[in-house]
Amino acid sequence: MNLEDALEGVTSILLDSAPVIYYFEKNPRYISHMDRFVDHWEKSNLVCVTSPITLAECLIHPKRLGLSDLAETYKSQTFGGDKSRFRMIGSREADLAAEIRGKHNLTLDDAFQVAVAVTAGCQAILTNDRVFARVEEIRAIILGDLEE
Repeated sequence: MNLEDALEGVTSILLDSAPVIYYFEKNPRYISHMDRFVDHWEKSNLVCVTSPITLAECLIHPKRLGLSDLAETYKSQTFGGDKSRFRMIGSREADLAAEIRGKHNLTLDDAFQVAVAVTAGCQAILTNDRVFARVEEIRAIILGDLEE
């Protein structure tokens, strides 16, 4: 399936950390998918949702290496803007994450990503983690499975 078909009917999508990192670090394997995704996002009404988990995971590498400019780029370009929503984690998400973790045997951080996506009204998660494919509560768009 190509990216455009995968995004059919999606008006709100949670960004898992890997696609964000691939985009800003220009990962040669995934940059063409991410360029097309960003182009679609900019030309459509698609809203991208992120969570504290996405932010923290994106900031690990820049903080570890002292790359404060890259850390600021992640924060300003991914976690703000008119078509981006930073969604906090509260008790509703915690309750749902526990249910999802128990049901699908996900790690807690992955269960929280699903919970944030569901409570934010997202129709899909953009990720490269195949574990999300077994979650029936939301559609997983897995970069590694997309056609060029």
